[in-house]
Amino acid sequence: MPHQALSLLIAVGFVVCWSSGFVGGRLASALDTPVLALFAWRFLLAALLVALWCRWRLGEAPRARDMRREMAVGSLTMGGYLLGVIVAIDLGVSASVTALVTALQPLLAAALAGPLLGERLLPRGWLGMLVATLGVTLCVADDMQQPLAAPWWAYLLPLLSVISVTLGSVLAVRQAPAMPLSAALLAQLLAAAGIFLLAALAAGGGKLPAPTREPPFLAAIAWLVVLSSLGGYGFFIASLRRLGITLTSALVHLTPGVTLLWAAAMFGERLGPTGIAGMVLAGGGAGLAIRYVRRSDPTRRDRDARRAPRTWSADETQAAAHRVPSPGSQS
Repeated sequence: MPHQALSLLIAVGFVVCWSSGFVGGRLASALDTPVLALFAWRFLLAALLVALWCRWRLGEAPRARDMRREMAVGSLTMGGYLLGVIVAIDLGVSASVTALVTALQPLLAAALAGPLLGERLLPRGWLGMLVATLGVTLCVADDMQQPLAAPWWAYLLPLLSVISVTLGSVLAVRQAPAMPLSAALLAQLLAAAGIFLLAALAAGGGKLPAPTREPPFLAAIAWLVVLSSLGGYGFFIASLRRLGITLTSALVHLTPGVTLLWAAAMFGERLGPTGIAGMVLAGGGAGLAIRYVRRSDPTRRDRDARRAPRTWSADETQAAAHRVPSPGSQS
């Protein structure tokens, strides 16, 4: 597949599947099963499916060091991020507004990516980020005026999610990928499963409710596992590796529009005139930011790293000198 076509496929898949997570959270909050317990089962099942795939395709276990690094990434980009999002939705913050609040993540990502990763926004890109942030603010203000609005502090939880996923993204791209995508996804799913399992046990008094066979529960699990876990985070990892953190983060601004369409069709959620204006500003600002992002190509960095001559340490140089006989020692 041509380079640009593959990049476009990854970008579209990421936006669509990432949006499904907010809808899945809304589905989960409507069930009798505690939402934290459902998400613990979600990640356990997703991890099992990916583990079976890795066993069949890879054949050999990844190194423990690489697994620990990817689990640290997953604890931030999956566990910490979704914990704030799901609790916010459960408290009454609408799915579309939760998506918009978390769309503030590109601002923090752009600020960190410049000094740490060599990716930066041009001035017009920063203007786009600020316009998108203004749009997010208008949508939150509109949602807080609804009759059944969540408490004001619930809107702070998605901001904590923003910090968590940004730190995890920076950690993920600071080094060249050392594991296949499926193995990295498995490690991150296991980390998220552990976080939600602990949260569910703490909320349930040390007990984890068993999964049920009720159709709404099975539908929510299928949605969350296939679209949100395997699709959303699979495309997320692929996007970070191929497009970089700044462009991936800018794509997050496009997810609220998709989330709004799903939420309106499935749950009857509607934004008022102020919220719609904010949605338009967020989308336009994101497009401007995407156009004026200047970044280093992750795939080119990987190729350059493989082509770079190896630097020998002092110990290796000394050992090599002892192994090579001097001209005077040969007979």
